[in-house]
Amino acid sequence: MALKKIYTGIFRDGGAGVRAKERYRKRRQEIMDREKRVMVLTGVPYGPGGETVWAYAHCPTYQEPAIMYLTGINQHQVVLLLDPLSKESREVLFLPRKDPAKEFWDGIRFGVGDPKSIREVRQVTGIQDVRDMDELKHVLKKRFLKTRPRQIGLLWMEGKVNGRAKNVTGDHNWKFKTRVHGWVRSWGAGKNPVSNIMKNHFDLRLPLDKFDVDNTQKAQDITATAFKETLKSFHSFKREYEVQGFLEGQMIMRSSYGLSFPSIIASGPNATVLHYMKNDDEFSKSELVLMDFGVRWMTMHADISRTVPASGRFNPMQRMLYEIVLNAQLQVEKGARPGGTIKELNAICWNAVNSGLEEKFKGLGGKWKLAYDYRPHGVSHLMGEQEHDGDPYRNYADQPMKPGWLISNEPGLYGKFRLRIGGKVYDEKIGIRIEDNLLITHDGCRNMSRKVPKSVRDIERLMKGEGK
Repeated sequence: MALKKIYTGIFRDGGAGVRAKERYRKRRQEIMDREKRVMVLTGVPYGPGGETVWAYAHCPTYQEPAIMYLTGINQHQVVLLLDPLSKESREVLFLPRKDPAKEFWDGIRFGVGDPKSIREVRQVTGIQDVRDMDELKHVLKKRFLKTRPRQIGLLWMEGKVNGRAKNVTGDHNWKFKTRVHGWVRSWGAGKNPVSNIMKNHFDLRLPLDKFDVDNTQKAQDITATAFKETLKSFHSFKREYEVQGFLEGQMIMRSSYGLSFPSIIASGPNATVLHYMKNDDEFSKSELVLMDFGVRWMTMHADISRTVPASGRFNPMQRMLYEIVLNAQLQVEKGARPGGTIKELNAICWNAVNSGLEEKFKGLGGKWKLAYDYRPHGVSHLMGEQEHDGDPYRNYADQPMKPGWLISNEPGLYGKFRLRIGGKVYDEKIGIRIEDNLLITHDGCRNMSRKVPKSVRDIERLMKGEGK
């Protein structure tokens, strides 16, 4: 039986259709098999306009990725309790009370308070024990006091920076951890009554399954089509926001799941600002325009960067620098394999970029001043339920890559460059980034972004109105 359309906003079946409930149930079982303790995870605590009312416009609800991964539920005020040792229910979902008046304004939401509402949640999500959010503390206390040793598994973001432990302390996960920690201490808990399930959770979540891979490919294909259409119309654009409006429109008209992130459209020297977000400058036909963009499909993402000439044709210096970056990207793709590390890919990337400058650009008399030492940023980040997934401090860069991991491949070059070629002097402040998304396979990698044009020839042909 297909999912009713009214639920698509609050439950993502991940493309699994009738198999969605079993897919999420299996994921919950896998984390219980690893942790073997009571666990409790929170979704996002409030929806659009819930904390800053004036920011309501264009602010959709994006669920805590862990809750999305384990349940498919996309609404705020959701808590999931998992208890692998219980002789009662092993899965308990806590929700607020159903509010028909609010649904009249904002649409259907899961809730409790009457048998019909609870049946609705059970039918759609597959979770049978559904409770009022007000019962959370009582139920958790009862389960906690039965456990030996008395310890609750929670999720918060932690890692190491320069060898020192560091936590993300400003998000909803940390606030929930602080709240639950206070409860368990009041229940007579000993030392270390809470533990972090982050490592086991990411070990399970980061390798994409078949549905995730299919959804990622769909996001890539939509993004590729939008980019091609944008290149064909580029001759009519004079301002960064015109490019942004057209490109994002092309993506959004093909996906109901929104953008992967706010697009970066940076022309000329603006492209040397890595997270440039102003997107409101005019640009001349002599400048390069860097675009960082992508769309979601279900809960998966595309994260693409391309750099194109506003005139439709690279000048000789721009082309040389672009192809140095492109060569580095191709070298990284060749080196991406299971067992290797992102740290190793960084060495491949920045050695290729810097040696390319020395051997090719300097060899022709070119001069440059970079905005950084050796490397401007990492060449790769993990992708999955989040567009930037895995631990936020990227300690995973030292870990062997696994089949199913999705990583970015984004070498860049940013600085001021000068070169005399063909009797003409080119002197520009330039930022170039070329980014694809690679799926690690059992014997190498698969470029999920292969349909997004990136060769000089393909870009120039599309901007002239040629090609497909």
